[in-house]
Amino acid sequence: MRVKYRMRIPGDEVVYRSLKVDDVNEGLIIETSYQEKDNILELYVETDSIGSLKNILDDYFKNYEMSFRILELVREEYKGDSR
Repeated sequence: MRVKYRMRIPGDEVVYRSLKVDDVNEGLIIETSYQEKDNILELYVETDSIGSLKNILDDYFKNYEMSFRILELVREEYKGDSR
């Protein structure tokens, strides 16, 4: 069975770039895009199993959340930089 999934979530371009997938197994399709006008990240996945989709989404959201935490830290550090 082929599983196809598409989602759209809010995000910045820097987050989009950090979440781009660089290695994909044969038979697996993972595409990401960014809509600057609406600050929307889009993820499209095609895989052969629900388990594979679950693993992809788990990894994607871990990295998504971590990207925002890192951005917060960088912005806070930048505000406090007195150089």
